[in-house]
Amino acid sequence: MLKSNCIKQGLVQYKRRIKKYLFIFAFMYFTRIFFTASVLILTFPFSGISQNETKREAIYLEGLGSGIFYSFNYDWRFKDQAKGLGAKAGLGYTAIDGFNIATIPIAVNCLIGKKRNFLELGLGATVVLLSSTNSTSAISDPRVSGTGLMFNGIVGYRRVSKSGFLLRAGLTPFFTSDPAELIAPQVSIGYAF
Repeated sequence: MLKSNCIKQGLVQYKRRIKKYLFIFAFMYFTRIFFTASVLILTFPFSGISQNETKREAIYLEGLGSGIFYSFNYDWRFKDQAKGLGAKAGLGYTAIDGFNIATIPIAVNCLIGKKRNFLELGLGATVVLLSSTNSTSAISDPRVSGTGLMFNGIVGYRRVSKSGFLLRAGLTPFFTSDPAELIAPQVSIGYAF
C-alpha cells in the first residue's frame, strides 16, 4: 500500500514537472519558429503572385492552439469564396525530455465577415502520438507510448491582406476534464491564395 502511494505521488510530481517543461519548451521553440517563419513570409515577394481575390486556400504556421506546440496547416473553403464553411488539416512534431510528440490537428471551420477581416469559429480534434525515445526520461520504460484524441474548438480573428499575407489570433478551447488545460491561445502567420 505504501509503495502504491509513493508511485502515485511520484507520477503526480512527474506530470507537474512535465507540464512545466512542456510550457517552457513550447514557448522557446515556438518563438524561434515564429520568428523564422515571419522573416521568410515577410520577405517573400507577394506582389503579383495572387490574382485570385477569393483566396479560398491558405497555408500557415500555427503556434500553440490545436497543434499543442505548433503545427503547419493547410486550410481550404468548400465553396469558391473567401468566407463560409471550410476545413483545415495540419501536422506538428516536437521531441522533449526523451519523448517524441506528433500532433495531427483537423477541424471544420467557418469564416464570417467581409473582404479581409473574419471571425473564425470551428470544431475539431487533435490526434496526439506519443513515444519514448530513450531511458534518459524520468520514466525509463521503453513501452511508454500511446495515441490520444483531444477535441477542441476554434474562436478567433483572421486577417487576409490583398497580397495574401494571413494573420490569425484567437483561443482554442480543449474539451477535457482537466480545468488547467481548457483554453490555449493561438497565433498563426501564413499565406492565402
